[in-house]
Amino acid sequence: MKRCVKIRVIGKVQAVGYRHFIKNHAEKLMIEGTIQNQHDGSVIIFVCGGQDKLDDLLDFVYQGSPKSKVDDVLIEPMQTERDFRGVFRVIGDNL
Repeated sequence: MKRCVKIRVIGKVQAVGYRHFIKNHAEKLMIEGTIQNQHDGSVIIFVCGGQDKLDDLLDFVYQGSPKSKVDDVLIEPMQTERDFRGVFRVIGDNL
């Protein structure tokens, strides 16, 4: 069963390759969604996939890219499924 969640990642997660690190792992896991920098320095991820694959992706969310430092991860279930057209995208390379 497909599940959708919103993930907010707090820490040193901008300008350290974090978004592309997550995108690469999401694509390998065949998970769809988006990842985007926020003005407060956090990153927001909207993602949909099977529970096992989401759990695997969350391991990478907590681990982070080599230059990142994840301080906190907030996960909220989304009430409605979103259609990401089967792909995972990085939104806005510049903030």
